[in-house]
Amino acid sequence: MIKIIDDLQGALQKCQFWWFKSLFRNLSLVFAICGMAFVFFYKFQDRYGDTQNMAALQQLAVKHGSVRIIVGVRVTGTPEGALNATGIGLQRKRIAAMQSEVLHKVASLKMHETKPKLFAIIPFMAVEASPDELIALSNLNEVISIEEDRVGKLADAGSVAVTGSSIAWSMGFSGIAQSIAILDSGVDKLHPFLAGKVVSEACFSTNNAADGATSLCPGGVAQSIENDSAMPYSGACPVGACGHGTAVAGIAAGTNATFTGIAKDAVLIAIQVFSRFDSVVNCGSTTPCVLTYTSDQIMGLEQVYALRNTYNIAAVNMSLGGGRYFSQATCDATNAAIKSIIDTLRSVNIPTIIASGNDGFVDSMDAPACISSAISVGATFSLPNYNNNCAGNNVSISSIDSILCESNSAPFINLLAPGAVITSSVPGGDYLSWYGTSMAAPQVAGAWAIMKQKKFNLTVSDGLGALTLTGVPITDPRNNLVTPRIQVNTVLNAI
Repeated sequence: MIKIIDDLQGALQKCQFWWFKSLFRNLSLVFAICGMAFVFFYKFQDRYGDTQNMAALQQLAVKHGSVRIIVGVRVTGTPEGALNATGIGLQRKRIAAMQSEVLHKVASLKMHETKPKLFAIIPFMAVEASPDELIALSNLNEVISIEEDRVGKLADAGSVAVTGSSIAWSMGFSGIAQSIAILDSGVDKLHPFLAGKVVSEACFSTNNAADGATSLCPGGVAQSIENDSAMPYSGACPVGACGHGTAVAGIAAGTNATFTGIAKDAVLIAIQVFSRFDSVVNCGSTTPCVLTYTSDQIMGLEQVYALRNTYNIAAVNMSLGGGRYFSQATCDATNAAIKSIIDTLRSVNIPTIIASGNDGFVDSMDAPACISSAISVGATFSLPNYNNNCAGNNVSISSIDSILCESNSAPFINLLAPGAVITSSVPGGDYLSWYGTSMAAPQVAGAWAIMKQKKFNLTVSDGLGALTLTGVPITDPRNNLVTPRIQVNTVLNAI
C-alpha cells in the first residue's frame, strides 16, 4: 500500500536535538532552518491552528530549497452535486479567479520546474514553493490552508464464490452498462483478461528534480487524456513496478473463459496517477520506485468527475494510501484537498473506494482511506491453510473469511472483502496471485457496479448502508472489531 513519506510529524521537536548534534558542522544551517521554523510557527498560529505542521513545512523548504504543497484558496466550496448549472459555473469562476489572484501576488510560483496544478472543481491548487514563497503565501488573505503534497506507494480470483457474485450474475446483475474508474499505476488494456474493457484513459504524473520524480505519462508530459496514456509501460516506469493497476482492474471487471472479476460485464476508466522516483530518500534504496503525489490523485478524481455524464460511473477504486490516522477528524483536517473532491464525487452518487492499508495497524488506517466520506476496505482470506502471520500480528493459519494479518483496521473502517490469494492479470498477458487490501477494494468497486446496474440512482450512503446491513459479520481477533464482509447476492435484495 502507499506508504506516505511524511517527515512533518515531530519536525519542530527535532530542531532542538539537531542543534546540539550539528553544532560544529552545520551551525549556520541549523539556525536558518530552526529559526525560520520558529518564526513560521507564530505566523500561522492564529490563521491555521496546525502550527507544528506549518513550521515543519518551512523547515523542509529551507532544507531542500522548496517544498510541494497544496494551497486552499478563499472560496466557500460546495460539492457540485448540490448546485444547479448556474451555481456550478459561478463557483468554478470564483475558484479560478482566486487561484489567479494567488499566482499574481506570488508570481514566482509559476517559475518552478513543476508548474502549478490548478484544480477546476475544488478550491485548491498545488504548487512548489521556496521558503520565501511559503511565507508569502502564509500572509495572503486569499489563502486559507496549506498542506503537504504528500507522496506514497502502492497498497499491496477465487473470491467470486465467497462473495456470492456468481449468484448475482444468475439474477441478471453483472455490472452491465457500468464503468469503474481505476486510479493506479496504469492498466494493460491489451491483456486478454481486459480485452475491450478500457473505454477511457488518462495520466497525471509529475516531473520534480528535487524529489527525484519523473512523469510516467507518454513523452514525459505532466498530463494526458490521449489513447494509450494509461498503459503501464508507455512511459518511464521501471521494469516490474507498474503491474499493480492491471491486477486491480482485473479483480474489479476482468473476464475470460476460466474465471472472472466481480463485475464481469462492467467496463473500465484507466487513470495512471504515479510517478517514477530515483531517490534513495523516497524509495529506500538505489532501485527506482513508483510513488504518487496527492495532487495527481486529485487531478485523476477531477477527470472522473468530468466524465460523469459520458459514462455511467459506478465507483472509483484507489488501492493506494499511506500515513497513519487514529481518527477521521484528524484525517479529514490533514487531507482537506482530496476530501473536497471525494465529497464532490459523492454528491453525484459516485463512491471513492479505498484500500485501508497493509501495515498491520489494529487501531488506525492510511490516508486517504481514513477520510470520512470515502469507503474504506480491509482484507480477508478467500482460501484456507495459508500462513497468516505478518506485520507483528500472529493470526496463525488462514481460514475462509479470516482477517489478513497485514490488513489495517480501526473503529471507523467500513467494509471487508477478500484480499488474499486473489488471482488476477499482470501486464504482458500473465496472471499472478495477489495479497493485500489493494485486492479487497476492487471487490467492493465491482460490487458497487452490480448494485448500480439494479438501481442507477443509488446514493453512496444507501449503497454503504445496504452492504453493511447484508454483509457477513467478521470479528477481527486482533482488536475484536466486527466489520461486514460484502455479500453481493444478498445486497441486491436490500436496494
